Amino acid sequence: MESGELINSCITCSNKSACFKQLSTSELKLNDKHRVQLNYKKGETIFKQGSFANHIHFIKSGLVKVYIEIPNSEKNLVINILPSGNLLGLPSIYGNKVYTYTVTAIENTTICIIEKNIIKDLIEKNGKFAADIIKTMNHCSNSTYDRFISLTHKQLNGRLADTLIYLSEEIYNTHKFKLSLSRADLAELTGMSTMSVVKVIKDFKDNKIIKNESGSIEIINMPLLKRISEIG
Repeated sequence: MESGELINSCITCSNKSACFKQLSTSELKLNDKHRVQLNYKKGETIFKQGSFANHIHFIKSGLVKVYIEIPNSEKNLVINILPSGNLLGLPSIYGNKVYTYTVTAIENTTICIIEKNIIKDLIEKNGKFAADIIKTMNHCSNSTYDRFISLTHKQLNGRLADTLIYLSEEIYNTHKFKLSLSRADLAELTGMSTMSVVKVIKDFKDNKIIKNESGSIEIINMPLLKRISEIG
């Protein structure tokens, strides 16, 4: 972890999430005074499950893995993969005193760390900001529900299809992308073994659903991939 160079303030930042765009100049200045910017290398822990939740984290750039560490288990339960523009730790604003999940960087990632009480104060004073925070939390909840449905009701092919569709449409916004996740990450995300992930990827490649070359994935038959997802 390294201290981030302060390139710009919250006022001039072009990577603001929708909720921060609802803040006035004076509110953004207040937020600016109570944040620090840190850089995390790939694989570094941003915050750990069970640690005191004193801050809200904004992903300014990069990609992170959000997961629950299960006691006495070698595997983690991956809740989500999140790109830049997302907030982390929102459930701790009202209620949880500790983080209920761990977050690590999948790519080199820049995080703005903001004092929780400042976010709480802005929620209570700015209705539009509060509404967008609620929308963000609802989106995260719905995404988590979809993940659990996939894990508990779909076969291996359906699970991996769901993940590739999510990466294409929600993370990279393209059908061809450099895959930052390792096979082990994909295994945790889909509730599969690493060997099963490798096998299903090969099956998708052999059936000309995807291309898998030099660490990149290209979805070449999205309709069929979505069909596999639907039938589970």
